[in-house]
Amino acid sequence: MHAMTSEIKQTHKLEATAVADGVLRVKVPQGKGFFKIAVEKRHGEANSLYLEVNGARKFEVGNDCDTCHFWFKMLQEPRLPTTRKIANLPKTIQLPRPVDESLVQELAPMLELMEKGEYLVFETSVNLSGPYDSDDEGSYFFQSDFMELWDIEDPKEEGVLSGWEHYESQRPRVFRHPESNVVEKQIDFVIPLVPRAALREENVKLYQQMIQNGDRPRVLMLGMYQRGIPDSVKKGTMKTLHSFMAGFLLDGHHKVAAYRRAGVPAKFLVILSPKASKYHLLKEEGTKTQARFEERLAAIKPA
Repeated sequence: MHAMTSEIKQTHKLEATAVADGVLRVKVPQGKGFFKIAVEKRHGEANSLYLEVNGARKFEVGNDCDTCHFWFKMLQEPRLPTTRKIANLPKTIQLPRPVDESLVQELAPMLELMEKGEYLVFETSVNLSGPYDSDDEGSYFFQSDFMELWDIEDPKEEGVLSGWEHYESQRPRVFRHPESNVVEKQIDFVIPLVPRAALREENVKLYQQMIQNGDRPRVLMLGMYQRGIPDSVKKGTMKTLHSFMAGFLLDGHHKVAAYRRAGVPAKFLVILSPKASKYHLLKEEGTKTQARFEERLAAIKPA
């Protein structure tokens, strides 16, 4: 334990500021860039966003177009190690406690694996369904409201399917916008970087036992929030909006499988990348995008 504590003291103290209830903005002054979001400008089209792991592009994670939905498409298997942790984090991260500056300092070894820049750190919980394979017709991408809202006839044809597995929230979170009568449904996605076939059954069972006994171990994810507003909603012809909170698992693959089996909402500590996020506003929401975005993140933290 001593070695770990001294390791944390040697890293730079990270600057953390509260921006909304339970949401901290953290500056990473020099990151290793092991996990990185790449933005590629496409001529005449929206910029594509990519998740890079250790210098290689692993997933395309949507784009920054203001009327487009979120997707994730595997370009190359992530191949993260299952036997060793990518960051040495103190056990105290698991204790039930608020998301505050001291927790952020303990997260430093993971935060410093990111590229330098600003991140938003908060907690959320998701009651998981799945895992779904990408052609699983029970998943969100095959639902009629997804296809209708985003004008998609066949998800297989559209190239939105990832060739990779994912979990989803059992039910969307609902936000009502009384001025325009728009009902917004937030769909949560959790995307592993280690396939379920590589997990060790005894580890899953161990966590499942802990969870059933009342423990709520934290799972770390690299988050992105994407909210595009379809033309039909802008014009007022449709009154439904879908927004997306998505996270790639940085640590805790066995825990997620255990939460799912135990039927208990999984507890996530989210390191959210603003670079991988987009949050377009409805007309009645004004122009303060950043403040609205931070309010939304505060609204999805566990009660």
